[in-house]
Amino acid sequence: MSTAFEAVTDLGTARVRYEGEPVLVAGSRARFGIAFEAGFTLPAGAELGLARRWPSDWGTPQWSDPSSADFVAFVAAPGRQLRWWNARLHPWHPFDHILFVAFPEGLPAGERLWVRFGGAADDGPGFVVQTFIEETSPLLVRMRVAADQPWIDLARPEVRIVGAAAHRLVLSAPSQVSANVTFPLHLRIEDAWGNPARLDVDVRLDAPLSGSVRIAPEGHVRVDVAVASPGIHRLRAHVDGTPPLVGVANPIEVVDGSLDHRLCWGDLHAQSVIGCGARSIDAFYDHARDFAATDFASHQANCFLVSNPDWRETQASTRRAQDDGRFVTLLGVEWSAASAAGGDHNLYFGGDAAELHRCSHEFVVDKSDVASDLPHVDDLHRHYRGTDTIVAVHVGGRTADLRWHEPTLDRLLEVHSTHATSEWFLLEALRRGYRMGVIAGSDSVDGRPGASHPGHMGVRNVGGGLTAVALSSLTRSGLWSALKARHCYGTTGPRIILRLTAAAAQMGDELRVDRLPPFDVVVEGTAPLESITFFRDDAPLAMIDLMKAAAPLSNAVRIGWRGASAPGNWQRARMRWDGTLRIEGARIVAARPWAMDTPDEGPREVTPASLRWRSVTAGDWDGIVVELDDLARAALTFVSEPMTIASRLSDLGEAPRIFTAENPERTVELRRLPAVTPPMGWRGRFEDADPPLGAHAYWVRVRQADGALAWSTPIFTTLAS
Repeated sequence: MSTAFEAVTDLGTARVRYEGEPVLVAGSRARFGIAFEAGFTLPAGAELGLARRWPSDWGTPQWSDPSSADFVAFVAAPGRQLRWWNARLHPWHPFDHILFVAFPEGLPAGERLWVRFGGAADDGPGFVVQTFIEETSPLLVRMRVAADQPWIDLARPEVRIVGAAAHRLVLSAPSQVSANVTFPLHLRIEDAWGNPARLDVDVRLDAPLSGSVRIAPEGHVRVDVAVASPGIHRLRAHVDGTPPLVGVANPIEVVDGSLDHRLCWGDLHAQSVIGCGARSIDAFYDHARDFAATDFASHQANCFLVSNPDWRETQASTRRAQDDGRFVTLLGVEWSAASAAGGDHNLYFGGDAAELHRCSHEFVVDKSDVASDLPHVDDLHRHYRGTDTIVAVHVGGRTADLRWHEPTLDRLLEVHSTHATSEWFLLEALRRGYRMGVIAGSDSVDGRPGASHPGHMGVRNVGGGLTAVALSSLTRSGLWSALKARHCYGTTGPRIILRLTAAAAQMGDELRVDRLPPFDVVVEGTAPLESITFFRDDAPLAMIDLMKAAAPLSNAVRIGWRGASAPGNWQRARMRWDGTLRIEGARIVAARPWAMDTPDEGPREVTPASLRWRSVTAGDWDGIVVELDDLARAALTFVSEPMTIASRLSDLGEAPRIFTAENPERTVELRRLPAVTPPMGWRGRFEDADPPLGAHAYWVRVRQADGALAWSTPIFTTLAS
């Protein structure tokens, strides 16, 4: 593809030509180029800027090694002086990732400069393409003739990014259905980066279902099925091939008779190109509904980026996507003041329209309504107090400061997003005595709500979460009422069934009693369960270790680690664990990644005595499982920047061996895995043997053997006597 652009400036006409393929595969390598020439002489010190948007995880240009990925070559007239460098500049937002080229002696009229991404055909593997799909991925080309002159937009060539090869089969189904009543089973094909992928062969449905289905070119399909026998079912499907693909649906609770409530799943926090993200807002809602198979979603753009036309489009798109009984949307915006002024708060409105009140007009050109801004969280609370508005506090780009709290508005707290797993945020709120419903979402900027992945971890660290809400019917009014009542919980993404009750109280309820009742818990996981932990406020009272109960033990050892460099957003939380493992007294028979979030992580070099890996955590778990030929004399040395340990493995028993460090908090855990798979479901009861008087919050955390987590909203109790 060759596309030419012309821009008329005060000095004359500047020309830009883009050469490259019009469609590129996510995560692949490509070669493309930008040619620049001006019909006038550029003065000494003139500059070009070639910029990608904020969510981009295109390769980072390098010019030191032509044989490596992301090499960029600069081709100009012989002897022409050039200077170039990479930068991230906030004032260019949302085009933050910039390659600058300066002309120290200027550039004569008609002389051309080529910027070749990926270098020449005989150079290295090419330039890394972003990992997420996008209908129009732009490369902004700007010019300024002097440091005291404004930047001028010259061109914005765009390419389409499509999914890569089929890698994973994902099945989604309602969490509760009635026996012998048809329901939609959703099947999707993902590439290694979580994008829609093509599959040109049939998917076979396994017993108790039968038959086969062809997935549409868009990468997903819904098929009506029914299950006759009551109980917990996890439907399966597979694709024959090399390698074969196997998909297992989330747990489905099949009941006799009709259902009073249905557990619904959604992503209440993500954004599109309206804001600092990618893809259109219509594509955003389409992805949440049709590909991620969520039941509800909300678009949350940073308010200081939303123009009045953007807000009108947000309202219109949210209204178009709303469909009671099929897919519910909540109109919203992210009030995004700095943490010192209160920090990020997601606002949800119950109707199709609402007035927009920003924290500032920082990136909004039209300042005519700047008087309507709410610059401080006190202003936010004052304005919305007494209105039918729901607010969710979260750890985002500007972490909400919990010193400010308005209980009539602040009904929800986000414990996980693609920024980080932020259980600390929930614990701090509980220490302050706040009563909020626990939710999780993606806070994604890749335009893939409900199924967001961190890709090359350019601006995010982990996979997106989901919020579960029990509804009598899938309607906007029903969702609104349930969220206000805090009848919800959050997961790191899997659709884990979790119920917490105490007498007649459910999650989010307030219970005033003279005698504290027991707390009943039901869990049905998407993987074998590792542990269920019962909390009073921020303190664990009891823990059920389901791995420990699943004896006998195998010769597989899981080395897991977690930590965050600091509480806060993706930059603050990111902790890099790249390291090596050495084994003595035994041989490594096999090694596999555990709980990793992206293909960029995991084992890189494995020998019988050692392995090397890459890993980033942000409050979540990562790890490696090694299978050894003999543990009788085995010992390991674990070497990583956050922690280095040595330990014998010969006496590693049913309980994990845990190493911790503080400031920042981090953990390395050695666990010998059971030979028998732990159960995927658990029902039990917890009691507080010595409950203190006064107000307290009781809740549970579920940890699966695959590293996934779920957090219940507490039952808020007051023990009167």
